[in-house]
Amino acid sequence: MRLRRCHQLMVELDQEPRFSFASLLEGGDGLEAQVRWLARAPHLLAPEAVTLEQLAVLQRVSRDDWAERGELEALHGAAAIGSLLALGLLIAEEGDDQAPWRARDQASRDIAWWPLALAAHAHGGWGDVDIQARNERGLMLSSEQIVEAFGAAPEPAYRRAPDAATLPLAAPVRSDFDALLAARRTCRNFDGDAVLGQAPFATMMRRVWGAVGTRELAPGAVAVKKSSPAGGGLHAVEAYVLVQRVEGIAPGIYHYLAMEHALEPLRALTADEAADLAHRFVAGQNWFNNVPAMVVMTARFDRLFWKYRRHTKAWRVVHLDVGHLSQTMYLSATELGLGCFVTAAISDRAVEEALALPALREGPIALVGFGVRSGEITTMELDALVPVQPAHLAAP
Repeated sequence: MRLRRCHQLMVELDQEPRFSFASLLEGGDGLEAQVRWLARAPHLLAPEAVTLEQLAVLQRVSRDDWAERGELEALHGAAAIGSLLALGLLIAEEGDDQAPWRARDQASRDIAWWPLALAAHAHGGWGDVDIQARNERGLMLSSEQIVEAFGAAPEPAYRRAPDAATLPLAAPVRSDFDALLAARRTCRNFDGDAVLGQAPFATMMRRVWGAVGTRELAPGAVAVKKSSPAGGGLHAVEAYVLVQRVEGIAPGIYHYLAMEHALEPLRALTADEAADLAHRFVAGQNWFNNVPAMVVMTARFDRLFWKYRRHTKAWRVVHLDVGHLSQTMYLSATELGLGCFVTAAISDRAVEEALALPALREGPIALVGFGVRSGEITTMELDALVPVQPAHLAAP
């Protein structure tokens, strides 16, 4: 068996509190800091505690060249090599037990990720988080509890030069677009019985995610134009639809084909299975569960980093792309009279599994949903607002 070190590895000096009886006897709080080294490798789903001795071995094993296990054991000891292999910090060239690690590690080699972005993406995702369950157990703080624990939030009105005289601006020109912007809302109360019509569903998909044109920049390099901007004209964001109740479309998971304005069926679901996945996708935010259509927006990192190779801004750009698409979705839904939402509080692992996304090559960024609003408000929405009216624009 041949081995090599994983491609990307970052080490964190962590300080973890632990119970100390000696601290209690000395009149302390019973806690003492335990310092430990954590190895953060993007092909692993969680950090692993390591020793300085293990790190010293990793330093002497090649990241790129394969070496026979026996040779490494002769140099560093069988126990050290075995422990690092079990942690996944050494990668085996073959073997089913390491296949998922090997595939993710290979993706980090194939794609020109900026290492810090790769680490943030790999370790910033959620697994089995259920916000509803946490609420029911009293683990989610209310606004009042946050203020009580941490004090008031920084003021929303932010001044950099509070003593300077301001320069009031002229009244804005009003149009129907202002009314559309003012009507935009995040909906947390959907009609659980309403079926989303085929026409508004198709309109939303085309307006927000459909391609409207392409341009060949060079052989093998095509820029895409949509209704929203995207870094480098790449449009490296894909749209996957979880259908619950859409006219003429069976419950299931579909991939939207932006060039064809068509759905690519990926997985058929029963109504109950679709409802369960919807709950898992939004990490238990039960107020979003019964939306007729959810759209998961993923980033194709292979396309993104093909152009912006190891670029420090590329990962930020794809999040901006998703933000642009989300606002276009809001305005389109508002114009059609639909409720809608966007959330980044998603269960990344559940989405990756359900969509069978290739690890570290494509990953979820955010999720939106749209449908008919309920006539009953059971979860708070920000409809009742105190208007902001600058004094110099107030009517005389």
